[in-house]
Amino acid sequence: MEELKNKFDTLSKNEKLDFIKEIMPEFCKIFSENPQAMMKDMMPYCKDMMKDCNMDMSMMMSMMLLSIKIRFFPKLVEIK
Repeated sequence: MEELKNKFDTLSKNEKLDFIKEIMPEFCKIFSENPQAMMKDMMPYCKDMMKDCNMDMSMMMSMMLLSIKIRFFPKLVEIK
């Protein structure tokens, strides 16, 4: 995992965004298979990220929804 993270860290911002868009369907698939377990496992990380980025839950949910829209409906989303 550390090697994969190190490789991710070397990507440009656009490459990171492209990578996230590519893995989003797999993330959604894993999440949908057992939402309760996924929430239990992921919530501590989400809370830490929200704290570090000064976000609340609604901002986090909006960000996740936007990433899904970008992946599946890119023509509907305009990013400035």
